Amino acid sequence: MGLLKAIRGKDHAQTSDAEPSERHQSSLYPELNELMVRNDRWAKRVASADPGFFPRHYPGQRPEILWIGCSDARVPETTILGSQPGDIFVHRGIANLYSPQDDSLNAAMMIALINFKVKHIIVCGHSNCVGCQTALRASALPPVPETQAIQRYLKPLTALARAMATEDGPPSLDLLVEENVAQQVRNLLHSQVVQDDWKRRGKNGVTVHGWVYQLENGTVRDLVISQGPPGTTPGARIGHKLF
Repeated sequence: MGLLKAIRGKDHAQTSDAEPSERHQSSLYPELNELMVRNDRWAKRVASADPGFFPRHYPGQRPEILWIGCSDARVPETTILGSQPGDIFVHRGIANLYSPQDDSLNAAMMIALINFKVKHIIVCGHSNCVGCQTALRASALPPVPETQAIQRYLKPLTALARAMATEDGPPSLDLLVEENVAQQVRNLLHSQVVQDDWKRRGKNGVTVHGWVYQLENGTVRDLVISQGPPGTTPGARIGHKLF
């Protein structure tokens, strides 16, 4: 309702009299028009506060972190980490999953590690994850053929939830969220892309971390499962200011 109320104000009134052909097509949709208005305000505010911001970012990016997170709209990495555009390279998918066959994520990792030489990959799950909820429900039912995209995509997570079940029943959602992050960290550590990075950069190679974002209070929790190249100790390079 907030977006709809806002567009009935002054900004919407200024554009409502224009012919449709004179406006961006998005302005014909109230929710999108409000976002365009907000973008205009944001761009002007940033340019006023820091005139060099956009010229500085236009030539390229040099992030030092790759964030592998969930698609959930409540977990925008730049916002929750108090960061700025350009600070974090991002790949997001339902339930922050990784598989060796995921060429989209593999390609993002290759760019991050070869082009940007990022120092850290962070796998971040979050509490009350809908993907984990879906897998948890499916794990309690007899296995069925995966005929839908979401079933195929969540198959490894459903199998994980099923494997975690005990005589007392299925795992809790919070426990599945944590174990899923840990599993994706393990998957990444054994991935060809990360293994190649360690061979290429040696002890300066990437370190992989597992975090969980707590929707209930806005804080990030480190699962203390970080692992870097063979022979290195997590935290040994702490002291370099990333931002």
